[in-house]
Amino acid sequence: MKSLLALFGFAVAVGTVSSAAGAEFPVRPIKFVIPFTPGGSADVTARILAPRLMAVLGQPVVVENRAGGSGIVATQAVHGAAADGYTLLMLTPSHTANPVIQSKLPYDTLEDFVPVAMLVDVPGLLVINSSLPVSTLPELLDYAKTHRVSYSSAGVGTFPHLGVEDLASRAGVPMLHVAYKGAAPALNDLIAGHVDMKLDGYTTSIEHIKAGKLRAIAATSTERLAELPDTPTVAELGFPGFETSFWMGVAAPAGTPPAVVAKLQQAFIAAFDTATRERLANLGVRVIAKPGDELDALVRREIQQWSELAKRQGFVKQ
Repeated sequence: MKSLLALFGFAVAVGTVSSAAGAEFPVRPIKFVIPFTPGGSADVTARILAPRLMAVLGQPVVVENRAGGSGIVATQAVHGAAADGYTLLMLTPSHTANPVIQSKLPYDTLEDFVPVAMLVDVPGLLVINSSLPVSTLPELLDYAKTHRVSYSSAGVGTFPHLGVEDLASRAGVPMLHVAYKGAAPALNDLIAGHVDMKLDGYTTSIEHIKAGKLRAIAATSTERLAELPDTPTVAELGFPGFETSFWMGVAAPAGTPPAVVAKLQQAFIAAFDTATRERLANLGVRVIAKPGDELDALVRREIQQWSELAKRQGFVKQ
């Protein structure tokens, strides 16, 4: 009986400490680690959210870019951080692709992180260099049958890489993948004409489309974008069911006190006030703002999706 009472007392004490930690949190700045270089959709979104998060939490939220390894560098850094809520990781489709295409990761994708919140997604656009002698997706696919068509991405396993591979698999045409260390240099080399195509977020490509440097040939969302009503979707161009977007979520190291996770979840959702939603909408970013269980379900679903793509394309784990 004494043992049971002692155990009960310990459980109550742990719960009290956890609740107290949540009530006091945060007492110092929070680091928000982004797995890409500055200038991409993830970086832009994080920097828009940071001041709103500070207003909600009462402490600065510092955005830190840790590019490399298709997100593995940043993920490993957060995995090795203290599980106290002061180091957070932005998740993107790379997080779900890495366990499928990498033979060994320095962390467990599902077990070593706790999902905090689902944030936003960015509809994808297939964009080509304006000097390429095609104007539509069907023309590009025909062109790729007799010419080497290259496309850029921020690395193996990123949203642009897997999205184009999925399209190439369905179309039955070869395309050359050129991996960069970030979304910004991948886009810059497309504009410069060093590669032919990229699956990019509306946020980062729209100004170059308006300037005539890039041409949008298809949207990868289920419906045409209101901002580009004359640009058809991939699905309506002969690939029914095709959809891919660059989603973003936030996670903390496993073991972070539940009360702290709950407070962070509330803060991230509350950060999307009307002004922030409008600002993001003007950049083509769609606000989702859902609890962590929504993010967890998405991560598990996409791991299965990318596993099926890997089998079709014969990906060899790196």
